[in-house]
Amino acid sequence: MENFENIQSVNQTLTDDSKIKTYLLEISKWGKFFAIVGYIGIAVLAIVAIALIVISFITSIKLDVGLSLGTFGVIYFALAILYYFPVKFLYKFSIQIKKGLESDNNQDITLGFENLKSLFKFTGILTIVILSIYALLLVIGLPIILLIAN
Repeated sequence: MENFENIQSVNQTLTDDSKIKTYLLEISKWGKFFAIVGYIGIAVLAIVAIALIVISFITSIKLDVGLSLGTFGVIYFALAILYYFPVKFLYKFSIQIKKGLESDNNQDITLGFENLKSLFKFTGILTIVILSIYALLLVIGLPIILLIAN
């Protein structure tokens, strides 16, 4: 019960403090800007991916690395899909925070922060996965490099 009262007083202070409101409104504007730029980036990635796949079907160009353009197209398309989720969370955060602050609705503000939490959670998990892949490549690749060097 005591925790609930503390949370209520924090919520009241949060929405009553005009400096915090000003900062959150500015954050929501920048967040929306970055989200729109992110959506444009996703569109460009998807267009390039489709172009690479189509060119790969029309021609059979092999790159020096031994992969076809279609393979790079699939990779670009996967990156576009992966990039969509954090951009979506950022956009929803920005919209909900602005909506909640303009209408003094704590539920909308809470939904906005829920999307911010999801953005950080997604980014954190992705970071852990990438660092794990790096560590795995290091563990596998270092002995191979040492064997080749000898």
